[in-house]
Parts: sequence; C-alpha cells; structure tokens
Amino acid sequence: MTPLTTAPQKPPHRITLAFQGGGAIGAFQAGVLEALHNAGVEVAACSGSSIGAINAALYFGNDPSCRVDRLKAFWRSVSVPGSALRQHALQLWPPHRALEDQTVRRVLAETDQSYAFQVGLPGFFVRRLHIPWFTGTGNPGDASVFDTRPLSRTLSSLCDFELLNRSPVEVSVVAANLATGAARYFVNHDDGLDSAMIMASGALPPWFPAVEIDGSWYWDGSLVTGAPLRHLVSRAPAAAHTVILRADLWSCDGPLADNLVDVDIRLKNIQHASRAAFFNEAFEESQHLKSLLAYALARIDGEQRQNDPQLMNAAALAQPKNVRIVPVDYPRSQCEAHFKDSQFGETAIDEHWKNGRLAAETALSKMGSE
Repeated sequence: MTPLTTAPQKPPHRITLAFQGGGAIGAFQAGVLEALHNAGVEVAACSGSSIGAINAALYFGNDPSCRVDRLKAFWRSVSVPGSALRQHALQLWPPHRALEDQTVRRVLAETDQSYAFQVGLPGFFVRRLHIPWFTGTGNPGDASVFDTRPLSRTLSSLCDFELLNRSPVEVSVVAANLATGAARYFVNHDDGLDSAMIMASGALPPWFPAVEIDGSWYWDGSLVTGAPLRHLVSRAPAAAHTVILRADLWSCDGPLADNLVDVDIRLKNIQHASRAAFFNEAFEESQHLKSLLAYALARIDGEQRQNDPQLMNAAALAQPKNVRIVPVDYPRSQCEAHFKDSQFGETAIDEHWKNGRLAAETALSKMGSE
C-alpha cells in the first residue's frame, strides 16, 4: 500500500515592524500603525529608533482599544499651537494667490521650525535659558539646546510601561552609547523599557540632552543605525517566516536642490536613506552568499562534511534567514511637499499621518494578493 503523503505546510508568518527616526515626519509611522490596527494585524515584534521608538512605545504600551487615540494625543501635544489656523489665514490672504504652492509650503515649514527652535513644543521640549556653549558642567545631560523634561511627562501620561513590558509583542529601541559609539538595543522582555530608554533613543545632539541609563550615557539611535532592521533579523526564529514591514522616512531620490532650504532637505534624506539602503544591500548579498554556500556544500560527500570541522562550521552559516523585508516607506517624503523633519505644524503632521495610513493599506493589500 502506497503511504499517504501530504504537502509540506508553509511556516507561519510573523509580522514585525522596523521604524526609522525622522522627527515630525514620524507621524507617517503613526498612520501605518493606525492602518495595521484597523486591519486587525497581529504584530510579533517592533524595533524603533528615535521618533520610531516613541511611536512604538505609545502604541504597544496601551490597550488595543485606545492605542490610536493615544498616538493622536501625543502628536497633538507636540504640534505647533495654532499652526493650522495660521495656514488657513494665509490661504485667505489675497497675495497668497500670486505665490506658488511650493513657496507657501517653504514659508510654513520655516515658520513652524522657527517657532519650535525659539520657543519649543508644549509636550516635547523647551529651550534652555543657559546653554553651555564653551564651558561644561561635568554633566552630559546639560549639553543641549533644549530641555526634554516635557517629553518625559508626556510619555508617563500616555504610555503604560508596565503594560508595555508585559506585552506579547517584543518591543526594542536603539540608542548610541555616548562613550563608545556602539549601538545598544533595549528590549521590553529583557531589560524592561522605561521613559528614559525611549528618550535616549530620541536624544539627538546637540538639540536634545544625552540620557543616563545604568551609569552610561546615550544619544539618538539614528546616529548608529539607518533603520533598526538588524535586531529584528538577528532575532527572527528559523521555524517561522518573518515579514518585516519597514517604514523608512527618508528617500535617496529627489529633485536637484537650488536653494538652501531644499539643500537641507536633500542632505538629510541622502544621509539617512543611504545608510538604510546600505543595510538592505548587505542583507540581500548575505542571503545570496548563504544560498551559494549551501549549494556548494550539498555537492560535497556527506561523510566528509561531518568529519571536517570547518565544513561543519560552514554548514551552520549556510542557512539564509527566513526573512522578507516589505517596504512601507515614505517615497519622496519631502521632495514635492518641502516638509522638514523639524516642521511640527498640524497640517504637515496630518498629511504625514494620512500618507502613512495609505502606504500601509497598499502594502497590506499587495501582501494579501500574493
């Protein structure tokens, strides 16, 4: 009698999220999270850097019933007061009709940025009265333009860290060790996340102060990683197929810059996007080389492989990661719109949020049809 055979089942999919840093443009990631929430997508792990760490903490540090509301509350608390009303008034102003839309966007971007730099943002940071330009205090936490204690209070009021650390979702945030320059990942299941770790991940110098954790000082995680993919890849279990939804906020592609505002935008996009692209290229090359190594080892006699320690080591390395990276990126995020990462105006935040929701809905639709 011929034995019954069954087709091998595909391993279960694990959905994970990689959230890059990008200041105000991080509202795009909040839109991504809203789309995933509306679609009922279960997430196994999330790794965030800078504003991505804040979004992750606020979302997974709350009960599902109020996650999106808490995200909205945060972004309202860090927006420039009255910015939407100012834009509406500008549109009603007669000379506005003679200006190009791009010019208006540039003016609004500079206005919102100037307000944040001169005054601060209500739930985020305030400008220091005394900045140690030349003479230090001996405390790295004083060496910044802004004081981020308002962010600490905002996180404490909007994120339940006990719930975050009990969550079945592994949430990790990355920061840069100020003394060594090494990346440090703080993980809810391993370290127990708190507001200091989230703030360390977003401590971008010289604007925001370094954060001390267990005797070490940390700066923004974006300084040491273009996109927090490495941690998700390294911890992906071999028994399951891991899909990483990557929400990058920067784009290598863009128009030629012919003014200093656009030069600043293009500079940051190239700096951040190129580092993320480097990891993606290295990951794809590693996967390809592992596949070739496995193919070559299969052509060697099995007994010889088992008796040769070097070949056994090679066999252990010849296993490509069961990982797929799906981009849910913000293409040309600041090219036509001329948005800036320091532009916390209500209109800009709303547009980023909407674009993130649409990008995630499109990505989920494509994944569902594959």
